[in-house]
Amino acid sequence: MSAKLWRQIGLSEGEKRLLLAYVSVSLFGALLAFCVVMRLGYGGIMFRPMTGYELWTCIAGAAGAGTGLFLSRHHFGLPGIAGIGRAFGGMLMVCFSGSLIAGTLALPLYGTMFGPFSLGVLLASSPLLALLWIANLYVAHKMMGHWRAERDSIFHAQITPTPLPMTRPGRITPRP
Repeated sequence: MSAKLWRQIGLSEGEKRLLLAYVSVSLFGALLAFCVVMRLGYGGIMFRPMTGYELWTCIAGAAGAGTGLFLSRHHFGLPGIAGIGRAFGGMLMVCFSGSLIAGTLALPLYGTMFGPFSLGVLLASSPLLALLWIANLYVAHKMMGHWRAERDSIFHAQITPTPLPMTRPGRITPRP
C-alpha cells in the first residue's frame, strides 16, 4: 500500500531524502521535548499517562525542530569542508530557532525564554543525547546534500560543443 502511494506521489530520490530529513529531525525534536517534559516532571510521566499539555509540548518540539531546519535549510547539503562548516552553523541555528519556536508554542511568552534554556541544559547534562542530536542533524545534512546535488544537476547539464565546419586555408571571402 505505501509503495503504491509513493509511486503515485512521484517524488524523486532527492526529494524523498529531503522529506526523510525533515521527518527525522522533527521526530528527534519531539523526543528532545519529551526528555525535557520528563526532566520537568521528575520522571513521573513513566508512571502515569501523558497529559494533554505534555503531549502538546512534544508536538511543539517536533514543529519547532522541523521549522528550525526549514529556516536554516540554506546551510545544509553543501559539499566539501566548507559545507560541513556551514552545516555546523546551521545546526546551531536549528537548535536556537527550533527551541525558540517550540518553547513559544508550548508556553507562550515564558516559553520563548525557557525553550532555548531547557534545550541547552538538556544537551549539556546528557552528552549522549547531544551526540545523537548532532548525528541526526549531520545525517540530515547529508540527505539534503543528495537533494541539492539532484536539483543542481538540472542546471549543470553536460553540453558538448559542436565542432566548427572545416574551412580551407587561404583567402577568406564573404561568398561561399
